[in-house]
Amino acid sequence: MKKSIYDVIEFDSEVEADFARELDSRTDIKLFIKLPRWFKVDTPLGTYNPDWAIVKQAEGEDEKLYLVSETKSTTDPTKLRDSEWDKIRCGKAHFKVLPDVQFKHVKVASEV
Repeated sequence: MKKSIYDVIEFDSEVEADFARELDSRTDIKLFIKLPRWFKVDTPLGTYNPDWAIVKQAEGEDEKLYLVSETKSTTDPTKLRDSEWDKIRCGKAHFKVLPDVQFKHVKVASEV
């Protein structure tokens, strides 16, 4: 990985590995990191660990930080466990108060 701060990344799934490879190949992605397990967001349902922090800079724009909640094999809430979907919703609400941060639930890097 050339655009991550780590040479080696421990992935939780093949979906995450594909996602990282796709991010690494994009010219608009300046930096990304698989967030460590200790990075927790407090929610009413307990703590939540988003998967990725991404710095993306489209041509002619300032750099922005995107936090991607989960790189699941689906973005369809009906195909996720209730606990997974609830934590994703809490993550969205948590980061909504930060004007320069977007929080997304995605399947592939092209959705960032």
